[in-house]
Amino acid sequence: MFERTRKQLTIFFGSILGVVIILITAFFYLLLQKSLQHNEIQKLDDLKNKMAQQWEHRIEEQAKGIRPMDRKNVEWIFLLSDELIVWVSPDQKTQISPSHYTAMSNQLLNWSQRYEMKRENGERFYMDESEKKQTFLVSSQILNDAGGVYWMAIDISSNEALLRTIRLILMLSTVVLLSIAIWLAYFFAGKAMVPIKKSYARQVEFTTNASHELRTPLSVIHSSVELLEECKDTLPEFEQHILDSLQDEVKRMIRLVESLLTLARSDSKSLPIKMDKVNLVQVSHHMYQAIQPLALAKGIILKLDAPVIEHELTFIHGNLDQIKQLVYILLDNAIKYTPPGGQVTITFLTSQDGRPTLQIADTGIGIPKEELARIFERFYRVDKARSRELGGAGLGLSIAADILNSHSAYIHVTSEEGKGSLFEIEFQPERISV
Repeated sequence: MFERTRKQLTIFFGSILGVVIILITAFFYLLLQKSLQHNEIQKLDDLKNKMAQQWEHRIEEQAKGIRPMDRKNVEWIFLLSDELIVWVSPDQKTQISPSHYTAMSNQLLNWSQRYEMKRENGERFYMDESEKKQTFLVSSQILNDAGGVYWMAIDISSNEALLRTIRLILMLSTVVLLSIAIWLAYFFAGKAMVPIKKSYARQVEFTTNASHELRTPLSVIHSSVELLEECKDTLPEFEQHILDSLQDEVKRMIRLVESLLTLARSDSKSLPIKMDKVNLVQVSHHMYQAIQPLALAKGIILKLDAPVIEHELTFIHGNLDQIKQLVYILLDNAIKYTPPGGQVTITFLTSQDGRPTLQIADTGIGIPKEELARIFERFYRVDKARSRELGGAGLGLSIAADILNSHSAYIHVTSEEGKGSLFEIEFQPERISV
């Protein structure tokens, strides 16, 4: 129980830490990506400004008569090694900047011949040259004063490589940090469970000791009541009524103490469980006969639908006494909450995947849908007033749940108010030769 709670706390806190780590990592990566993209656009703008300034400088030289305008021999000394330009003048003459990016120069020339304009802020273009993948930011621009159109590209392969490296580092770092976060969550969840375990252990110890201590005086009181029962006829009517009430309450207290002791032993794991081969059909027949007088006393029809011939799927691996207690609890509840004239049915069948299945159905008052999830909680009663009237303490189904858990069995409950309930239990089969 505590280990499951610890795992749930680990998942909860680990998920929170994981989300925080992932968000921080994603934010850092996006911030870096935006920063690099901003620098790339800035570099593209710088290239546009250099080209515009070069053109304006040529116009000034022509105006001053320093040298005539000659587009055949353009000086590209203002370009950096990772920048290249293809310039098409208004008279359709093309100039290409010298560059070692042969494939990209040819692509720029191809775009210029088709007059394929690119976005002002640039478009990413990927090329494989000399078995090396390269990334370029490409744009096109129109020069003022009838200077024509030019296509430009800058090499941003280093930025792409940097992003890939950072992305890999962040992914590995995230995995490592998530592992550390999960370990820390598990560690601190264990630390947080220490006082809870101590408190729970003291509670179980108190319940066990109290139950043991209460059994002796209750046994004495029960024996005394039974002695008084022998001379009941000599007592006045009022005292007889008190004696009957006292006997009922003592029996109820004994059942309650026994239930508390069973739960305490189950919680402390001090109750040894001997597992053996149990004939579920035989148990059903036995409990049917044992509970029949209670059903007849209340005017309820009790039916049993189980095979007479044994086969391998009628056997389960479990503890005989606990299986009997489980069936008794469910039958007792079914009879208790079924009005006179109703019907309780015990059915044995085999599920589609070969699991021995026991169904206990009744035509009783039913359970509200919103209450179904809580019926196996300790001291929980759907109708508290009616449960007290019938002597219920809200522990029967809790004990049943512990028995089911120790046998790795699965229970499914369906119910409809005013029409009854169906408890279906699937056990693990015990394969034997008969």
